[in-house]
Amino acid sequence: MDRWLTIAGIGETGPQALSEAVKTALADASLIVAATRFHAALAAMLGTSDHVIGFPSPLADLYAKLEAHKGQKIIILATGDPLWFGIGASLINRFGADACLVIPDVSGLQMAAARMGWPIASCKILTIHGRAIDQILTSCQRRARLLVIAENGQSAPQVAQLLTEQDYGDADITALAHLGGDDEASFYAKAADWQHQVPDFHILAISCPDKPAHHAGFALADAGIENDGKLTKADSRASAVAKLRPFAGAVMWDVGAGSGAVAIEFMRLAQQSSGFAIDKNTSQIDMARRNAKKFGVSNLQHIHAELPSGLDDLPVPDAVFIGGGLSTATIDACIAALRDDGVLVAHAVTLESEALLLAAWQKYGGKLARLSVHHADPVGGFHGWRPLMPVTQWHFIKSGTAQGISDVKR
Repeated sequence: MDRWLTIAGIGETGPQALSEAVKTALADASLIVAATRFHAALAAMLGTSDHVIGFPSPLADLYAKLEAHKGQKIIILATGDPLWFGIGASLINRFGADACLVIPDVSGLQMAAARMGWPIASCKILTIHGRAIDQILTSCQRRARLLVIAENGQSAPQVAQLLTEQDYGDADITALAHLGGDDEASFYAKAADWQHQVPDFHILAISCPDKPAHHAGFALADAGIENDGKLTKADSRASAVAKLRPFAGAVMWDVGAGSGAVAIEFMRLAQQSSGFAIDKNTSQIDMARRNAKKFGVSNLQHIHAELPSGLDDLPVPDAVFIGGGLSTATIDACIAALRDDGVLVAHAVTLESEALLLAAWQKYGGKLARLSVHHADPVGGFHGWRPLMPVTQWHFIKSGTAQGISDVKR
């Protein structure tokens, strides 16, 4: 197997601390890609730096350089473990595993956990390098320990501000900079008290306080979700999301999304998922976008479109929720697009939309249910049950049969 592209991990101690296998690869390479801070040490070790280049900006420009030397011996020195939030995954996707030899070094995340005295298996590992900072909110649970790869020196104050705004001002933040190098340093403060200036190259260790917060758990509180009165309430939302079966990497459509609450709940549970909130009302789209940012899923994509035409160019879904814009054409379009073994859940609260779900159930199968929720409320000096509007729920699993009938039988 001709592995012409070596992707080796390097720590802050520099090239001299690399293994003999990596040093041999460096000596044999016709092209070396490394961070500029290592170039002087590489020149001293190899006797020349003529074939040493830095990482371009944007990083995507690196591919053209590698293509120009494809088949020659190339080595890329990447921080820590190249396959742990590193460049290794992108290179393997581009050139194939057969072309790549990965030699990991100790990751900065492992070193950060060691400095904090945290078992790494108990930590949630995140990165905000090139990603939205608010995504960390989905991991802010009681007593959670987060290790976060930073974007630059502004990451620490931005994270501290976000946590403070979202009622996590008591969170303990430690910024661990230049781990393993001569300039290693750490900075600590409560999120609400953060004043430090931190080097660009650092990892944030965040210890969440032992207190409830509105971002935690499943079935977010209705009061915390911006809406115009038409909201899939927490009890029926919990039922819908459970039946939609969230999983990592899933593609989810929230059709007639309104506040976006169902898509937000789904994406909080399904890491690295792709969500699409489709609505014909621009004010609803704007509202859903604000809710998504508030709850840490700003990667939810918002689509302003009429139904069902707005569904035509979307990725094939694993899960579909229809909460608004219900019509026979929309139901048929969603089922036609749904992946085999994919799940569709639709809710109705009016007689007219309930009739549409009854017809869909009779046509396709699945399960039809009536969700009825009563809350205990004051009645004078006593208490009584106050009902919410009943919700008709249709749950369908696409079986892949020629008839398109669900394997969940009536």
